[in-house]
Amino acid sequence: MLVSDNELLTGVAAGDRAAFAAFYDRHAPAVFGLLIRMLPQRGDAEDVLQETFMQVWRQAGRFDPTRSSPFGWVVMMARSRAVDRLRQKVASPTSEPTDRPVLSEAESALEREETAARIRRALALLPAEQRTAIDLAFYGGLTYEQVADRQAIPVGTAKTRIRLGMHRLRSLLGDSMEGLPS
Repeated sequence: MLVSDNELLTGVAAGDRAAFAAFYDRHAPAVFGLLIRMLPQRGDAEDVLQETFMQVWRQAGRFDPTRSSPFGWVVMMARSRAVDRLRQKVASPTSEPTDRPVLSEAESALEREETAARIRRALALLPAEQRTAIDLAFYGGLTYEQVADRQAIPVGTAKTRIRLGMHRLRSLLGDSMEGLPS
């Protein structure tokens, strides 16, 4: 029988390590995925994940199911800690002095994440062969020739798939694609 998140958090609040382990196993991968996208360094994402779940352990008794779902509660804690980490990085003594507010760097990271999410959604709307070619070229860093080899197609076909896919992405995303390669 599957134990609900609310029941697990009740157990965590009572000090039940097994309930905490089950809650962690259920939600840590998704929270870590969010943190990886928000924070530029994997080590920071790992640290924030640990800090977030330590906070879950300490504050499970404060969870209010009328305000959010357990997963939403954890995600908001993780997001808050990630933004704090970004602010800390900007304000650290090793960073250059800046005239901009500290929050601007965190906001920039969040804007980049939102843009990346828009691009992922738009990519999902492309035909599979265009999406795969673009993924190999831009995310995989492959040349046209390598894309063609990987997909077992002529180089001209690889170029066409990438060009058509990029054109379609531009129409789906509008001005946010300015400056990206053709």
